[in-house]
Amino acid sequence: MDELVRRTRAELNRKRKELRFAEVDLNEKRVVLAYPRTFMNRSGLALSYLTNRFKTSPKKILVVTDDINLAPGSVRIRSKGGPGGHNGLKSIITALGTNEFPRVRIGVGNPDSAEEQVGHVLGTFDPASRELVSAATLRAADAIEMVVNGEFDNAMNKFNGNGETSTAK
Repeated sequence: MDELVRRTRAELNRKRKELRFAEVDLNEKRVVLAYPRTFMNRSGLALSYLTNRFKTSPKKILVVTDDINLAPGSVRIRSKGGPGGHNGLKSIITALGTNEFPRVRIGVGNPDSAEEQVGHVLGTFDPASRELVSAATLRAADAIEMVVNGEFDNAMNKFNGNGETSTAK
Protein backbone atom coordinates (compact mmCIF):
# COMPACT_ATOMS: atom_id res chain seq x y z
CA MET A 1 0.00 0.00 0.00
CA ASP A 2 2.86 2.36 0.73
CA GLU A 3 3.96 2.04 -2.88
CA LEU A 4 0.48 2.85 -4.20
CA VAL A 5 0.23 5.81 -1.85
CA ARG A 6 3.60 7.01 -3.18
CA ARG A 7 2.60 6.50 -6.84
CA THR A 8 -0.70 8.35 -6.45
CA ARG A 9 0.66 10.97 -4.01
CA ALA A 10 -2.32 10.13 -1.83
CA GLU A 11 -2.81 11.78 1.52
CA LEU A 12 -4.59 9.34 3.76
CA ASN A 13 -6.14 12.15 5.74
CA ARG A 14 -9.63 10.72 6.07
CA LYS A 15 -9.61 8.98 9.41
CA ARG A 16 -11.96 6.88 11.41
CA LYS A 17 -11.32 4.82 14.48
CA GLU A 18 -10.83 1.70 12.36
CA LEU A 19 -9.02 3.04 9.28
CA ARG A 20 -7.27 5.81 7.34
CA PHE A 21 -8.15 6.23 3.69
CA ALA A 22 -8.11 8.42 0.62
CA GLU A 23 -9.97 8.49 -2.66
CA VAL A 24 -7.48 8.72 -5.51
CA ASP A 25 -7.19 8.26 -9.26
CA LEU A 26 -5.19 5.20 -10.23
CA ASN A 27 -4.76 4.86 -13.98
CA GLU A 28 -7.75 7.14 -14.51
CA LYS A 29 -9.96 5.01 -12.26
CA ARG A 30 -11.31 6.29 -8.94
CA VAL A 31 -10.24 3.98 -6.12
CA VAL A 32 -10.02 4.10 -2.34
CA LEU A 33 -6.72 3.27 -0.69
CA ALA A 34 -7.13 2.31 2.95
CA TYR A 35 -5.09 1.16 5.90
CA PRO A 36 -6.83 -0.55 8.79
CA ARG A 37 -5.99 1.01 12.15
CA THR A 38 -7.18 -2.03 14.03
CA PHE A 39 -5.25 -5.07 15.08
CA MET A 40 -4.83 -7.38 12.09
CA ASN A 41 -7.33 -9.90 13.43
CA ARG A 42 -10.01 -7.16 13.36
CA SER A 43 -9.35 -5.91 9.80
CA GLY A 44 -12.89 -6.82 8.80
CA LEU A 45 -14.20 -3.80 10.73
CA ALA A 46 -12.42 -1.46 8.33
CA LEU A 47 -13.72 -3.24 5.26
CA SER A 48 -17.26 -3.35 6.63
CA TYR A 49 -17.13 0.42 6.96
CA LEU A 50 -15.81 0.85 3.41
CA THR A 51 -18.35 -1.46 1.78
CA ASN A 52 -21.17 0.40 3.55
CA ARG A 53 -19.76 3.88 2.95
CA PHE A 54 -19.07 3.36 -0.76
CA LYS A 55 -21.94 0.94 -1.43
CA THR A 56 -19.66 -1.60 -3.06
CA SER A 57 -19.69 -5.35 -3.22
CA PRO A 58 -16.88 -7.47 -1.77
CA LYS A 59 -15.92 -8.54 -5.30
CA LYS A 60 -14.82 -4.95 -5.97
CA ILE A 61 -12.50 -4.86 -2.96
CA LEU A 62 -8.86 -5.84 -3.40
CA VAL A 63 -7.26 -6.93 -0.15
CA VAL A 64 -3.47 -6.68 0.05
CA THR A 65 -1.73 -8.62 2.80
CA ASP A 66 1.54 -10.17 3.85
CA ASP A 67 1.63 -13.95 4.11
CA ILE A 68 4.03 -16.03 6.18
CA ASN A 69 3.00 -19.14 4.24
CA LEU A 70 4.62 -17.79 1.08
CA ALA A 71 8.34 -17.55 0.46
CA PRO A 72 9.84 -14.07 0.82
CA GLY A 73 9.42 -12.18 -2.45
CA SER A 74 6.57 -14.24 -3.86
CA VAL A 75 3.29 -12.68 -4.98
CA ARG A 76 -0.04 -14.50 -5.20
CA ILE A 77 -3.17 -13.04 -6.73
CA ARG A 78 -6.50 -14.83 -6.29
CA SER A 79 -10.11 -13.90 -7.00
CA LYS A 80 -11.39 -15.64 -3.86
CA GLY A 81 -10.41 -18.22 -1.30
CA GLY A 82 -10.13 -19.17 2.31
CA PRO A 83 -8.04 -17.46 4.95
CA GLY A 84 -5.18 -19.95 4.78
CA GLY A 85 -4.55 -19.45 8.50
CA HIS A 86 -4.30 -15.64 8.13
CA ASN A 87 -6.22 -13.99 10.96
CA GLY A 88 -6.72 -10.76 9.03
CA LEU A 89 -8.36 -12.65 6.16
CA LYS A 90 -10.49 -14.60 8.67
CA SER A 91 -11.75 -11.30 10.08
CA ILE A 92 -12.51 -9.93 6.63
CA ILE A 93 -14.35 -13.08 5.55
CA THR A 94 -16.43 -12.98 8.74
CA ALA A 95 -17.22 -9.27 8.41
CA LEU A 96 -18.13 -9.43 4.73
CA GLY A 97 -19.95 -12.75 5.01
CA THR A 98 -18.09 -14.14 2.01
CA ASN A 99 -14.66 -15.28 0.87
CA GLU A 100 -15.37 -14.06 -2.66
CA PHE A 101 -13.18 -11.00 -2.79
CA PRO A 102 -9.89 -10.65 -4.69
CA ARG A 103 -6.63 -10.51 -2.81
CA VAL A 104 -2.93 -9.95 -3.37
CA ARG A 105 -0.66 -11.73 -0.93
CA ILE A 106 3.03 -10.87 -0.56
CA GLY A 107 5.28 -13.59 0.82
CA VAL A 108 7.34 -12.72 3.87
CA GLY A 109 8.44 -16.23 4.84
CA ASN A 110 7.79 -18.19 7.98
CA PRO A 111 10.11 -18.26 11.01
CA ASP A 112 11.18 -21.54 12.54
CA SER A 113 8.68 -21.41 15.40
CA ALA A 114 5.16 -20.09 15.98
CA GLU A 115 6.45 -18.01 18.90
CA GLU A 116 8.59 -15.99 16.47
CA GLN A 117 5.80 -15.17 13.99
CA VAL A 118 4.69 -11.80 15.41
CA GLY A 119 8.27 -10.56 15.74
CA HIS A 120 9.03 -11.84 12.25
CA VAL A 121 6.14 -10.02 10.58
CA LEU A 122 6.41 -6.81 12.61
CA GLY A 123 10.20 -6.78 12.93
CA THR A 124 13.03 -6.10 10.52
CA PHE A 125 13.84 -8.61 7.79
CA ASP A 126 17.35 -9.86 7.25
CA PRO A 127 19.00 -8.07 4.28
CA ALA A 128 18.32 -10.85 1.75
CA SER A 129 14.64 -11.18 2.70
CA ARG A 130 14.22 -7.40 2.84
CA GLU A 131 15.44 -7.13 -0.76
CA LEU A 132 13.07 -9.88 -1.90
CA VAL A 133 10.06 -8.42 -0.08
CA SER A 134 10.82 -4.90 -1.37
CA ALA A 135 10.95 -6.18 -4.94
CA ALA A 136 7.71 -8.12 -4.37
CA THR A 137 6.07 -4.94 -3.07
CA LEU A 138 6.85 -3.16 -6.35
CA ARG A 139 5.56 -6.11 -8.39
CA ALA A 140 2.41 -6.26 -6.28
CA ALA A 141 1.76 -2.55 -6.89
CA ASP A 142 2.18 -3.15 -10.64
CA ALA A 143 -0.24 -6.08 -10.39
CA ILE A 144 -2.77 -3.97 -8.51
CA GLU A 145 -2.64 -1.35 -11.25
CA MET A 146 -3.40 -4.09 -13.80
CA VAL A 147 -6.31 -5.34 -11.70
CA VAL A 148 -7.73 -1.82 -11.44
CA ASN A 149 -7.50 -1.62 -15.25
CA GLY A 150 -9.65 -4.75 -15.56
CA GLU A 151 -6.74 -7.09 -16.32
CA PHE A 152 -7.16 -9.50 -13.40
CA ASP A 153 -6.29 -12.68 -15.31
CA ASN A 154 -3.30 -11.03 -16.97
CA ALA A 155 -2.06 -9.87 -13.56
CA MET A 156 -2.36 -13.41 -12.20
CA ASN A 157 -0.49 -14.83 -15.19
CA LYS A 158 2.24 -12.24 -15.02
CA PHE A 159 2.85 -11.85 -11.30
CA ASN A 160 1.88 -15.07 -9.51
CA GLY A 161 5.16 -16.64 -8.53
CA ASN A 162 8.36 -16.37 -6.60
CA GLY A 163 9.92 -13.23 -7.92
CA GLU A 164 10.14 -13.70 -11.64
CA THR A 165 7.49 -12.21 -13.85
CA SER A 166 6.08 -14.77 -16.17
CA THR A 167 5.74 -14.21 -19.88
CA ALA A 168 2.90 -16.74 -20.14
CA LYS A 169 -0.31 -15.30 -21.54
